Amino acid sequence: MKRLVYIFYIFLIIIIVIPKEKLYFAFESFLSQHHLFINNEAFTNRLFYVNIDNADVLLDNQEFAKIEHMRIAPWIFLNRFTLSNIVFSPLFQNIFPGKIDSITLTYSLLNPLRITIFAEGDFGHCSGTYDLMNDKLRVLFDPTTELRAYPLLVNKLHQEKGGLVYEQIF
Repeated sequence: MKRLVYIFYIFLIIIIVIPKEKLYFAFESFLSQHHLFINNEAFTNRLFYVNIDNADVLLDNQEFAKIEHMRIAPWIFLNRFTLSNIVFSPLFQNIFPGKIDSITLTYSLLNPLRITIFAEGDFGHCSGTYDLMNDKLRVLFDPTTELRAYPLLVNKLHQEKGGLVYEQIF
């Protein structure tokens, strides 16, 4: 029992001292390879997570979206990155939904080669995975009437028995 308490204590200390903002900057560096840049964000570092508020997203130096809130929670075995209240620029609203309520990216050591994705918004909801070995994104959308309001997005999807699927290899 005493060893279990020590192990728990060590994991707790590791979670607290993890440089959470550096994880965010690594993610930002990954996005910059695809010409996506995040500006004007405000950080609030907590013991177990970091909050990032009011971020502007630029795509090729044009306003792409605004993200009201982001949270990175690195808990070693289960890591979570949550984005809330994403509003796309009017230039991109015919391609992307006008507003996404939340996107949650989850990385687990139990499945280390995949990142799971879940999102909800004006389009309904979707779930998917990002395969780290093959750099492949696969997102399954529920075929809702709200999704049909975005014809350019629906044209990029293909039909499968579970719903509409978007696949992209980076």
